[in-house]
Amino acid sequence: MRLNARTIIQIALVARLAAGGTAAAQEPAGDPLTNDGVFRASAIVDSVFVDRHLLEADVAAGDFASYLMARLGVIPIPNDLRFRVLVDSERIRLNGRIQDLPEEARQELGPLLSMFPSGTMVNAFIVLADAGSRAIRFHLQSVTVNGFPIPEMALQAVLYDVGKSYPALTKTGRDLYVEIPHTARVLLLPDAVRLIGPRPTDAGSP
Repeated sequence: MRLNARTIIQIALVARLAAGGTAAAQEPAGDPLTNDGVFRASAIVDSVFVDRHLLEADVAAGDFASYLMARLGVIPIPNDLRFRVLVDSERIRLNGRIQDLPEEARQELGPLLSMFPSGTMVNAFIVLADAGSRAIRFHLQSVTVNGFPIPEMALQAVLYDVGKSYPALTKTGRDLYVEIPHTARVLLLPDAVRLIGPRPTDAGSP
């Protein structure tokens, strides 16, 4: 990945501001990402969208994020991934310290995060949007370090390389599309994700 001089200066400025506001290292808040969570979420997804035993059901924030990680091909979830997940009605937030990322991820994101101390808090904000009648789109909206946003130009450069490493993502590295049945819905709630199956009148639709 190549970053131009302007982008490097922007990252350096954010690093200086973030380091200046750093107190004691915080513990990330929220649910953990776990391999057990992948199985729990998959079972609920199947019950609502595939077997249709349930009309709707809620999935815990960490379990659903773990399920999305598996959809990306991150199987199993690394034991040293200690980021946490928070969900509200508007977006999914992944948060943790740089040291909570697996070693491989730290290497991939090195050009972006190498200027920051390992205890620096990182937050990734993901929003949900419809993508036609049979898919939903998870979009990485922004990333902050100690509350300061990473410059968009730098973020785009890093995510483009991420997109090449994970074929399930779009080329920009910012979007994951997940297929759902026609008329089914996925909603974000405080601390959970609600899956709503197809309307009964459409249950037999292909």
